[in-house]
Amino acid sequence: MTESDKAISRRAFLGRSVATVVGAGMGLAAATESLGGPQDKPAEQPPQDAAGKPQIKEYRPLGKTGWKVSDISFGNGAMTEPALLEYAIERGINYVDTARQYYDMEIVIGKIFPQKRDKLFVTTKLMPELITADVTADAVTQAIDESLQRLNTDYVDSCLIHSVGDPNLGDLKRLQNPNIYDAFEKAKKAGKIRFWGASSHGPKMVEDFTWLIENTAIDMIMPGMNYMTKGLEPVLAKAKEKNVAVVAMKSLSAARKIDYSAHMREGRTVRQAFTKWMLAQPNIDTITLSMRSFEDVDEFVSASGNPNLTPDEGKTLKEYGLLLDRDYCRPGCDACLAACPGGVPIHDILRYRLYFHNYGREKYAMGLYAALPDSRRAVQCSSCSGPCVGSCPFKLPVREKLIEAHSQLRA
Repeated sequence: MTESDKAISRRAFLGRSVATVVGAGMGLAAATESLGGPQDKPAEQPPQDAAGKPQIKEYRPLGKTGWKVSDISFGNGAMTEPALLEYAIERGINYVDTARQYYDMEIVIGKIFPQKRDKLFVTTKLMPELITADVTADAVTQAIDESLQRLNTDYVDSCLIHSVGDPNLGDLKRLQNPNIYDAFEKAKKAGKIRFWGASSHGPKMVEDFTWLIENTAIDMIMPGMNYMTKGLEPVLAKAKEKNVAVVAMKSLSAARKIDYSAHMREGRTVRQAFTKWMLAQPNIDTITLSMRSFEDVDEFVSASGNPNLTPDEGKTLKEYGLLLDRDYCRPGCDACLAACPGGVPIHDILRYRLYFHNYGREKYAMGLYAALPDSRRAVQCSSCSGPCVGSCPFKLPVREKLIEAHSQLRA
């Protein structure tokens, strides 16, 4: 990337015409078939950027929505200016993921509307704590209205129940509240939302996703899954059978601050290898990735439409997987939930450790840990025999990781 690329400003992006964006790749199926258009029509291939920048090469049907979306999608919970998203749009990305929980990302996305509203499939998520066994339809409706106001739009393409499968938020009963689905149906009829779904990277996500697919008219699921996760295959197959869209997240596992320079081959990176492996998995419509720089956008878009790993990339992926194998707590695994006699939320604390150690989100991770009651923090782990260790099917040194997490995360 040149210095001029790095210096792209919000003003420069906003000064470009919509026609330029369309010419760079947004005049694809989403622009002409966005609501109920035929899905058997081949997606238009965006032209090569004049500056030789990578472009999205594949657009996939998004479940029953009628949209064809870029195989690589945009997510960035800490985005503060729309310039990065606009750059991603120019590369051909037409799906963006946000949430009320993601600071002011909804507001930042709203800055590019209404000019680019019909060029993007926008998914937002309700606050996790909102969805309870006794939440009212009016409360859900109010939350949807608040997101629409923040997004500067009169509709959202998909609205998700955020963080199903998290035992801290309640059990399956909270999803069995009919008021939630009454509110979604009313919002659909009013044109406020077009589809609804659920997201999860919690230990009970297989159970909760399965119930939702079998018992509701859900349109989309957003599971945390990557090269290191196991056990989601039946859920994805069930979603495919019912034409429920699948948007993968957490797809880079821990590939952030770990030094993977030794695992780069011929200009390709481990993150691209992870991405390509995900693109090759069956029953996935798109992958949402956090993009925090122009370089990130170019790196991930370069993997679009190319799920085939070279021999070197396959070797690199296996080598890097070995680095993560005894360090990474997998989404969707609940084996350790009842293992701690002191009630330490093992899966949560190891996730906070991941944010701190691998994702560079130290203050965020420390804040989450500080919110735990003293009695549930990992300070007690240093004097415990560690029954949690034997409960982990992936043989993580759980006690050691918890002690390390407490040392890092305590204020």
